[in-house]
Amino acid sequence: MNRFILNIVLILLVVGLASAGCSKGSIPQKTEVEDLSHSDDLSKYSPRVDLKKETVESSSTEVIENEPLKTKFDISDKLNSLIDSMRVGNDSIRVINGFTVLVYSGNNEIEAGRVRNRLFDIVPDMEARYTYKLPTYFVKVGQFYQQIEAQPLYRKIREYYPTASIVPDKFPIKE
Repeated sequence: MNRFILNIVLILLVVGLASAGCSKGSIPQKTEVEDLSHSDDLSKYSPRVDLKKETVESSSTEVIENEPLKTKFDISDKLNSLIDSMRVGNDSIRVINGFTVLVYSGNNEIEAGRVRNRLFDIVPDMEARYTYKLPTYFVKVGQFYQQIEAQPLYRKIREYYPTASIVPDKFPIKE
């Protein structure tokens, strides 16, 4: 009999705890409204400048002509040749580092084509690029210098393709 009462008390305790755990918790609400308006006079901290008024007649302006310095260590020819070599080196650079949004990468050519075609509907003003590097197909969209510039496009595409990501890429320089 004692065990029977203990089991009933235990069942009532479990049911009571379960019902208490399922009840909706109350969220305390803040009823007091704070005044966030702020005004402060900061003029006492700003520097003051007293300007002395000078007349043009009282001060005489005299221009002293100088001769250019003559030196035996003239490097202008070497400097010009270095600048010319840098120009030639910069002309050989044909790509620039940047960022793009990678929407699809996988082995399925048909799926890559579908993703590319759907991107024309999602972002009609941008061209989706479709590339193949054995054995993977890539669908990328956008060309950005900074990663932060790609964020708005990435957020828009992520709604449709959650696996999209911003990746570093190289872009050809158009002349």
